[in-house]
Amino acid sequence: MFCLGFTPLLFAELEDALPEPSEPPYEVGALPFESGYTIERADAPDLNFRIVDDRMRLYWLDDNGLIIEPKVSAVTIRFDRSAVSRATRDYHRLKRLSDDTALGSPYILVAPHLYYITLVISPPDSDEVESYRFRYMPAMDVVTPSAAD
Repeated sequence: MFCLGFTPLLFAELEDALPEPSEPPYEVGALPFESGYTIERADAPDLNFRIVDDRMRLYWLDDNGLIIEPKVSAVTIRFDRSAVSRATRDYHRLKRLSDDTALGSPYILVAPHLYYITLVISPPDSDEVESYRFRYMPAMDVVTPSAAD
């Protein structure tokens, strides 16, 4: 019975430890609103690919969903030609941006954002290449409060 009295206090402290969800541009330690496609990785930080103001952004997230420094300086994105308009490039190289802690591209993507994407990451300390394939849909552009709320 003694422990039951402290349980609400423990959860209240955990909630206070997480920052309020914020909007881009994000900084290290920010809790982003949910948007885009999140790749959950078992032994590495999760990745969140989103399109913000018609531009691609890739964020690294810790176990609490907070933004952390990217673990690489660049990644490659490939759009499947069947889901890309002629005005969109097939390949993009996402690099570190000066306006926030994401990797991104300065190129504008024309809406609606409906793509089959292959994300390729080459970690600097490994000869292995990570690749993730997913479908990005217009509904993923919608920003919602974080699950941590």
